[in-house]
Amino acid sequence: MPHANIFHPSPGTFAYTDMTLLEGLIAAPFLWAGVSPVLVYNVMLLGGIVASGLAMFVLVRHLTRDDGAALVGATIFTLAPYRVTHLVHLELQWTMWMPLAFWAVHRIFETGALRFGGLVGLFLSLQLLSSVYYGAFLGIMVAALALMLALWQYERLRGALGPLAIGALLPALTAWLYARPYIENARLLGTRDAGEITTFSATLLSYVTAPYVNWVWGWTGFRFDGDELHLFLGGAAVALAVVGILGRPVQRDAGAPASRRPLAWIYLAMLLLAVELSLGMNGIVYRWLHGTFFAMQGFRAPARFAILAVAALAVLASLGFHIVQAWASRLPLGRAALVIALVLVGVESGSAPKPLDLVPSRTPDLYRYLSTLERGALVEVPFRDLAPVYMYWSKEHWLPLVNGYSGHASPGYTEVVRRLERFPNADSVALLRELDVRYVVVHQSYYPEAHYLKTLLALMQSPDFVSMGRFKDWAGNAEVFAVQPALD
Repeated sequence: MPHANIFHPSPGTFAYTDMTLLEGLIAAPFLWAGVSPVLVYNVMLLGGIVASGLAMFVLVRHLTRDDGAALVGATIFTLAPYRVTHLVHLELQWTMWMPLAFWAVHRIFETGALRFGGLVGLFLSLQLLSSVYYGAFLGIMVAALALMLALWQYERLRGALGPLAIGALLPALTAWLYARPYIENARLLGTRDAGEITTFSATLLSYVTAPYVNWVWGWTGFRFDGDELHLFLGGAAVALAVVGILGRPVQRDAGAPASRRPLAWIYLAMLLLAVELSLGMNGIVYRWLHGTFFAMQGFRAPARFAILAVAALAVLASLGFHIVQAWASRLPLGRAALVIALVLVGVESGSAPKPLDLVPSRTPDLYRYLSTLERGALVEVPFRDLAPVYMYWSKEHWLPLVNGYSGHASPGYTEVVRRLERFPNADSVALLRELDVRYVVVHQSYYPEAHYLKTLLALMQSPDFVSMGRFKDWAGNAEVFAVQPALD
């Protein structure tokens, strides 16, 4: 089972959240070559967003044979306000496999070729390796799309069965191998509490709630705290989708795969299904899935189905734009329809710069020093609230940290937090020995001055600790202490 250097001494901590294995494999050679981690991360983040748009272009271009419509769909999927709310989640920007999986399913019913079944399985597997959440959610939506295409084109079902079976087998094997650490953790940590899942389940109001930083619609963000429930789809995209559903279809281009009217109804059903699933415990279908399938009990945030609603909406809006463009072509400024559509989508998707924390470009002396120490478990105090910062700087030394922050917390971590809040009293020192902690770092800047002086004096006078020096951290000064072996 994979281990990260957090929540020491708990095992399997790397699988407490999405492991982002695919992104890690791609980034690893550049990191090993000494490329700045910030640069690598930013390229991976922006690359995932851009590639998602390109993949949507491929899907819509295939369905409409219209470059303009494909560009509109790609823009909607690329600039979705949903992405802004999850800018800190690298794995949730890697959605390029979604449109490609849908494209491959369409190709199965059009050709019956086994290779497209293999591509469905490949894209589903890649999505699972990019994000476990999205891999599972996409699997449900691909199955729904295949079912609806089978009902629409039932005469082609016999030829599609073989490729569909291949498309299901490969991701099933990938999931069986990749999910094993998560299953072991579920046995140890338990499944997600229904109340926690409800907290991260969308409501219909979520879909008219934009991120706080949105230029046009940010004033709607007051309805919900946090980032998971700001799922605004965009007024321009919805308006175009309505045209795609209700508007009179344009005469089909030569070589287009099929009538666009059934496509509109299929993707409307996909949109409604994704929205219903995003309601989680507030809905019906997800609640049934949660109660029926063990795997679904490991997901905390059903609201993330919203990205699949955005994908379906992008297709519908593209169908709508195809109709609008045909209407507009009869007008004097008809050629400006594409520019107008792109500007409208871009403006209402635009957001103010997301607040970020400043991080020194130079590694603080403290963490340079820690990287020279013999391997041993480390605690950094104050313990509460600063775990993400401690984790960030741990990349400089990779010592096992008792501190941690993730989608799960290790068993007993709440008790660890409680006991270390009164550090360095006798109970907290006893806990350090129980956890086999070797080093303690005390950050001056995050203590009230009187509390810091009291803590420092207690440590200096205690036979349980030996001072190893005073060093600069990212905000001020920090003291490093070695925990002495217990006296017999």
